[in-house]
Amino acid sequence: MALKQTYLSLKDKLPKGAGSVLVMRGRGNDELAPSRELLEDFNRFKEQFANQPGYPTAFHYAWERSHYAQRFTAQIKTSPAAMAKLKGITARARSQDVYFICYEGYDKPCHRKLLLEIAEKELDAVVDYAPFEPQRQDPPKTAHLKREKQLSLL
Repeated sequence: MALKQTYLSLKDKLPKGAGSVLVMRGRGNDELAPSRELLEDFNRFKEQFANQPGYPTAFHYAWERSHYAQRFTAQIKTSPAAMAKLKGITARARSQDVYFICYEGYDKPCHRKLLLEIAEKELDAVVDYAPFEPQRQDPPKTAHLKREKQLSLL
């Protein structure tokens, strides 16, 4: 069992029995979401982006220019409410996999990965950083029999 991470469009594909924690503002866990000030700075830098050398996207540019990782990490570590919430989630992850979920895909830096780092370093959490890959669902084994029966009636 471990703390893990994924993004919102994969939430319904999580393994049965896994827990999830939405870490976006307004989703019930604001203690673990970026502050409004940090989001405003980040978005301001995204708007200023104009193909800056060394940055593949406006997102990456804004992440670095806003000092997102440092500021978010400090925000969480200095907040008793955030650390208490993170400690409770870490305890839950000892008996079931628990996924931090927000909007960003795996191709971008994201605060849910920072939450995993904080939980691992500060709370001795078991963490799995690997991107969640949904299990492919094979068609039912009887599907081919039904198709064969249809073909034999032709």
